[in-house]
Amino acid sequence: MAAGLLADLRPTRVTPAGPPGLLASGYFREQMPYQAYRPNGTRDWLLTFTIQGRGRYLQPGLRTEACPGDLVLLEPGAYHDYGCVPGEPWEFVWAHFIARPHWIEWLAFPAEGKGLRRLPVADEVTRERLRQAFLRCYADSMSGAGGMNEDLALNALEEAILLGAREQALSARERPLSPGIRRAVETMAERLAERQQVETLARLAGLSPSRFAHRFKEETGDSVIAYLLKLRLRQAARLLEYSGRSVKEVAADVGFESPFYFSRQFKKHFRVSPRAYQQARRSS
Repeated sequence: MAAGLLADLRPTRVTPAGPPGLLASGYFREQMPYQAYRPNGTRDWLLTFTIQGRGRYLQPGLRTEACPGDLVLLEPGAYHDYGCVPGEPWEFVWAHFIARPHWIEWLAFPAEGKGLRRLPVADEVTRERLRQAFLRCYADSMSGAGGMNEDLALNALEEAILLGAREQALSARERPLSPGIRRAVETMAERLAERQQVETLARLAGLSPSRFAHRFKEETGDSVIAYLLKLRLRQAARLLEYSGRSVKEVAADVGFESPFYFSRQFKKHFRVSPRAYQQARRSS
């Protein structure tokens, strides 16, 4: 590990965090020695958007920088150590929040560290929309609890998260799937309740099993098993929200033999149990 990184990771005073459950947002223009350090993270999510300058994020063995247009996300419990780059001001907007269940999939930005995700946004129009959405979130969150201001702040934050998710989706479409891998993906999506064999999917793609597994990971970013799991969990979330079926029935519908295993994987992916997700979506 580089000496500079070791110096950056020396223990410093822990930065206080607000109580979880409350939306907190802000606009900062900071210079050295600004730093936030929470080795145990927080119980909520933290999303920042860099407007100008650069900020740095550290984790043990990792250093990354946020440049103009970058969204950086720290998940609950993730190591916090972020601050200014020497000699350069850092202008950014931020929000601490409890994620609504349907936000979790949208927040799956590219991972850079343990619970640390970064998404560069290249489009200037999208950058400006992100800046405005964060500023509205900040203004409404500071206006008090009356007059539906908290709901307005959450809606502005949801817009920012959606803009990030759209940017990621558009970037992914620039790398279209090859015909063989697309056939395999479509078959997996059409037959979620059935057992899927790599050998069968490889034949559909016209590849050997080993070559298919390599190409699939290269083109989708996931292994066959991980991709199929995501497909099943996304469909399960839709069924829980709209079908009125029980958790056990939904688990079977999307190919899980064990409701317990389904619940464990669902909670790991969406950060909430299937039953709580269903109740939250119905009530909203």
